[in-house]
Amino acid sequence: MDVEDVLAEIVVLGAFCTELIACVALGVPMPFALLVGLAMFCGYGRYRGHGARELARMCADGVNSASGVIQSFVLIGILTALWRACGTVSQIVVMVTPLVTPATAPLSVFLLCSLMSFLTGTAFGTSATMGVVSMTMANSMGANPLVCGGAVLAGAYFGDRCSPMSSSALLVRSVTGTSMSDNFKAMMRSSAVPFAGAVAIYAVAGLLLRPSGSFGAASTATVLAAYFDQGIVALLPVVPVIVFPLMHIGMKRSMAASIAVAALVCVVFRGIAPMDVAAFSLLGFRVATPLVSRLMSGGGVVSMLNVTAVVCLASSFVGLFEGTGLLDGVRNHMEEVADRITPFGAILAVTVPASMVACNQTLGIMLASQLCENVEPNKRSLALALEDSAVVISPLVPWSIACTAVMTMCGAPSACWVTAVYLWFIPLWHLLCSLRSQRTGRLVPAIACE
Repeated sequence: MDVEDVLAEIVVLGAFCTELIACVALGVPMPFALLVGLAMFCGYGRYRGHGARELARMCADGVNSASGVIQSFVLIGILTALWRACGTVSQIVVMVTPLVTPATAPLSVFLLCSLMSFLTGTAFGTSATMGVVSMTMANSMGANPLVCGGAVLAGAYFGDRCSPMSSSALLVRSVTGTSMSDNFKAMMRSSAVPFAGAVAIYAVAGLLLRPSGSFGAASTATVLAAYFDQGIVALLPVVPVIVFPLMHIGMKRSMAASIAVAALVCVVFRGIAPMDVAAFSLLGFRVATPLVSRLMSGGGVVSMLNVTAVVCLASSFVGLFEGTGLLDGVRNHMEEVADRITPFGAILAVTVPASMVACNQTLGIMLASQLCENVEPNKRSLALALEDSAVVISPLVPWSIACTAVMTMCGAPSACWVTAVYLWFIPLWHLLCSLRSQRTGRLVPAIACE
């Protein structure tokens, strides 16, 4: 690339970063901010001599690469609504409420939110259900809200990172062309030590704080149990999403089966009219009871429209970056960085500023995969590196949607990102293992310090 092209690349990327930060500061919706960026990148493409039709084809190629993820978004939207409607989420909450005691509040909150996020694959859904209940229980017993809020944030993104139903995991699989089952196994190995470390810290924090106060969470569980009174049958929709993947049945089919079971439970056991089930699937679950509504309302295809728009726009960026060579200047220097601080260190160096600027996981994943594909040619290692960097760094950015949305939903202090220790441990542990591998000369993916 000549000097003029490099300068043009720097100007466009700088203008996009400035525009994105300004839009976030002003509260402009992310899709609009990305649309402005799309116009900038198309302008750069025109500068490089590409025609309008060619640029449109690049955008279409990028969006087409994420078509499978978009289809999954539709299924996830329907699934999260019907799990609420048939009482699956409520039944889990009612069953685990007695496990939370004052002395174990941070640990219990972390484990409960981790379980819920793994089952649902969504940090936002976990925060709006188990996160709200967890913070209500923690506050009622006088537990430290900063520590418990961090446990909610960390637990919510445990499943968002590694659940087979997670939209970010599906996106990583899509951009790297890898297998979900292979990625899942690698993520479980990579997270073992960080998860154990987080459990130890939250356990010690609970013992040291030893909060006192009345236990007021039982009333919340009582209200939910009274509203969703069908009992253990509400757990039937969970069976397909847990059992089917073990039988090597695809996640889309597993989710479709779970949707069918949830719809059946709604109609047969809860007496919900089929038309209402269809309405919930599209618009989300809604109830008139204030407390139940605050805890359980949500889901539906419409709940996924914003993230779908972000994915489509970010995917079009990928097509434009590839077709116009916009990131070639940055990409050409990444191998030098990788030689000094390992491939994962280079990927981490990219994803931290990308997450701070993009303010969401999707664009951070897209940018990191574009810039670092030559740094880490092994697709499975690249997928794990993205999961251990872009996916968990975004919730640690205070102004990121991934952080602020979760904290707002569950009513936790805005500084809880500081105490989300599991999210800090994941990239640090991966970096430590990669540095150790480089020092000892082992040419293996840094999935665990074995």
